[in-house]
Amino acid sequence: MILNRIASRDNGYLKLARSLAQKKYRQQHGAFLIEGIRLAEEALDADVGIRFALTTGAAAAGGRSGRAVAACLERGVSCFETEEALLAQISDTQHSQGLLMVADCPLPLSQADQVPAGGCLLVLDRLADPGNVGSVIRSAYAAGIGAVLLNAGCADIYNPKTVRSAMGALFKLPVLSMADEQILALLRRQERRIAVAAAEGTDLFAGPPLRAPLAWVLGSEAAGASEFWRRQADVLLGLPMREGAESLNVAAAAAVIIYESRRQGAV
Repeated sequence: MILNRIASRDNGYLKLARSLAQKKYRQQHGAFLIEGIRLAEEALDADVGIRFALTTGAAAAGGRSGRAVAACLERGVSCFETEEALLAQISDTQHSQGLLMVADCPLPLSQADQVPAGGCLLVLDRLADPGNVGSVIRSAYAAGIGAVLLNAGCADIYNPKTVRSAMGALFKLPVLSMADEQILALLRRQERRIAVAAAEGTDLFAGPPLRAPLAWVLGSEAAGASEFWRRQADVLLGLPMREGAESLNVAAAAAVIIYESRRQGAV
């Protein structure tokens, strides 16, 4: 295949792609970065709106990356070949796979249209680490959680580390950023029981049964759930810990909580 070539780091496409490492430019342009072969395939399968793709000659020559580029071209997406050194200036990974896409952030939609009324939801309360946010979204999608709601203190869902850690789940699961009051109003309308994860809470495995419709609130590792959500809780539940053990990473704790909820039929 013959691609248009970009040789200057001052090219507008490269400048736009570089700028998307920062949240303010992601918001300004309504776009975010998708990096790597696996995520490119997931984005294409989920019909994410791709503005343009950047690749190296080696990556475009064949294999999975070449097929992804060909799929973009078939959809009328502009694809550009550039030097590895120029692509590396945009890449958020240590070893770039030679394929990067600039995609549209989904337009804001009505929360009621996006969030299913049954099953189980996750509310992320001030999770500032983008890798953890992405990992929780990945586990949520795998287990069948209906949607993930993030408040203003959370990492940006379009941060490159969040996108990468979510491993394509971000393209398939409703993930919405909302104010605490909006989230609470939605949960009340759906008549959800609110379970807050808390170290001092009742043992998750010995506590009251988990039943849908349910919403789990997961707080930051540093401070746990905020006082706002503790006041709204119908129940505080925690994971039993060996004496002297440090609390689990929130992504690991979330996976345990989500799958125990699934085992009990709340998902």
